[in-house]
Amino acid sequence: MSSLAGRFAPVINRLKEEGGKELFKSSLPGAIITTGLSTLTTGNPIAGALIGATDLVSSFGLSRALAGRKGKIFGQPISGQMSMRAKPEALTTKKGAPAKTIRREMLEEVYEQSIPQTVAQLAGSVGAVVALEPRFMPQPSVESQSVTQAQQLGQQELLNQMYTPYTADGTMYQLQGLPRREMQ
Repeated sequence: MSSLAGRFAPVINRLKEEGGKELFKSSLPGAIITTGLSTLTTGNPIAGALIGATDLVSSFGLSRALAGRKGKIFGQPISGQMSMRAKPEALTTKKGAPAKTIRREMLEEVYEQSIPQTVAQLAGSVGAVVALEPRFMPQPSVESQSVTQAQQLGQQELLNQMYTPYTADGTMYQLQGLPRREMQ
């Protein structure tokens, strides 16, 4: 088992780079919502889990593919960036007054994803639902009641030979049951 984990370690470390960890975390809520709603609409928890997993993989994959890219789309940078933010406790002194200086150790590094990455995550969520959910939905019956009734009447005609008379030959007496006639 450890050898398998060792083989995937470089891939996992590469996915964590350039904000990958934060992109994965931001893909999780959409996948959880998709899982729940797909389970409700299909009535199948396995289908819901499959659609949710596809959502997570596609949302993360698409947004991660844009990470580290240079350039702009519609004036927006393609990739997000790492930035430094002050922790809330660093902004005030112990007495509650605003802090005049913030030391480097009071800062934390945060990844700010770009708008194209957010759109890619939404596209992954919608794409997973549109591509997979119809395959798990119950199929409606296309036959109407009149079609079913016509089929049943046709079967009864063949079984009962409904076009044969119900009276004995040459008489007005009704036979008990149906007459048996040889087909010619």
